[in-house]
Amino acid sequence: MNNIELEQKILEIISQDNYFDMVIMANEFEPEYKKSDFYKQTKKPLKEVIKEAKIYYSLQLKDLGKHLQQLINGLSVEKLSMVLDQMGTLFTQENNDIMNSLEVFKDLQD
Repeated sequence: MNNIELEQKILEIISQDNYFDMVIMANEFEPEYKKSDFYKQTKKPLKEVIKEAKIYYSLQLKDLGKHLQQLINGLSVEKLSMVLDQMGTLFTQENNDIMNSLEVFKDLQD
């Protein structure tokens, strides 16, 4: 297994959304990893490689646009609308409370 194939497999492992699935996938890959030239030269444990790779690839700016687009795609218009409605209701209630307080102060001045 060369470094390109190793990188592809590590990227596949760290792209798992479920942590437990990622651990299982890593455990299944470990025997093959230990046969790689990279492991033979570095003797780095697979868990350490995965941890470092996760950090390394999350800091890559070239993928920043892709990650931002995924976040944007994941936004729910319904949830956003609901939050805006709740904020509107809250502001309306606060405005009414302020107006009532002003009326009480006005009455006290008279």
